[in-house]
Amino acid sequence: MTNYPPDAQEISSEIQRVNRLGTASEKLFSRLYKGLGKRNQAAQALEEQTRKLERLLVQRDLEVERLNGILASIDEGVIMQDDEGRLVFMNNAARALLGGIKSFWQSELGTLFNNYREIVALDAEVSPLSEPTRVQVNNRIIGAQLAAVADEAGSRLGTIIVVRDVTRDVLSERLKDQFITAISHELRTPMAVIKGVSEVVLEQGDDGKPNRRLLETLSRNVDILDRMIIELLDLSELSSDSIEVRDDELSLEELLWNTVNGLTPETKRAGLDVSVMVRDASALAVRGDAARLRWALGHLLQNSVRYTESGGHIVVTASRNDDEHIAIQVVDTGVGISERDLPHVFERFYRGEPRTPAGKLLDPRGLGQGLFIARKVAEAHGGYLTVRSDPGQGSIFTLVLPAAA
Repeated sequence: MTNYPPDAQEISSEIQRVNRLGTASEKLFSRLYKGLGKRNQAAQALEEQTRKLERLLVQRDLEVERLNGILASIDEGVIMQDDEGRLVFMNNAARALLGGIKSFWQSELGTLFNNYREIVALDAEVSPLSEPTRVQVNNRIIGAQLAAVADEAGSRLGTIIVVRDVTRDVLSERLKDQFITAISHELRTPMAVIKGVSEVVLEQGDDGKPNRRLLETLSRNVDILDRMIIELLDLSELSSDSIEVRDDELSLEELLWNTVNGLTPETKRAGLDVSVMVRDASALAVRGDAARLRWALGHLLQNSVRYTESGGHIVVTASRNDDEHIAIQVVDTGVGISERDLPHVFERFYRGEPRTPAGKLLDPRGLGQGLFIARKVAEAHGGYLTVRSDPGQGSIFTLVLPAAA
């Protein structure tokens, strides 16, 4: 078979076909290049957006960490819940105040959210949901303020509860009321006696012989009023921490007997047996103010007399606590002190709710300042006063004083 060389027409056609292929290839490569360029631009934009989001997330984490640090360090308790009521944050102050997350859910605080669950639209970013409320948690009275947190559009994001311990405030309010009632009651009795005796004396006329018995009654009740005034003045001095005490060397045995003997009429009326037990009396001497120490010990004894039923026993003991201190204990078989009242018995004007084993509430006369006075006097002498007690099992008050050199 013979091969003939291509003619000019064929060559021209082939060249045109190659040119067309080249043009098509150029267009294809141009489109591919443009497509790759757009894809690179999209990838770069996506990468930039990713970096921006990462920066925002880091900034958000820093702000959350900073907020948590601030909330964790403030004195008031802060609790945060999401829009479903789930607990998302509780700072250290709230944990210490409530005793932990479990106590939160077991108390009324855990149900406050349900009262305002339906509120979803708010006018401000932080909106109070109620007036401050008080709930009891672990023998404490907690003040709680509930507020809703919203975004810029007013949509509710969650709830924040600010809590603080208002036990002392509530007790102070209660004690003020109790003090007014107690002081009125205490003043009424001697004043009524003085008024009655004075009227009888006046009716006797100028020629009547003075009735010694009436005068003694009058004098005794005036002394009661005078003692109450002195105690109130002393209370003012004790509360201002400006109490001054003498620095005399005192025989502790003599001090104890003087105090016990001075209360003999009260213990006999109450039907109580009082014993004094002093170990190594010759070595027991303290330095201090005899009048104020008798005052403090007298209040401890009176406290035992008031809260011990007839037929009970009170034992006063004194012994060396260590080489530098002497311990005086007043032990009774009284009704004891409840767990609720025990932390507050040394507070000014505090009066608990002591009950007999049969459930009878005891309400003896008094201003409720005796144990407060006893503790303050002990501290003024460089000592301290403690108590151990169980309901129905009596109480043990321990007064520790520095021994005389």
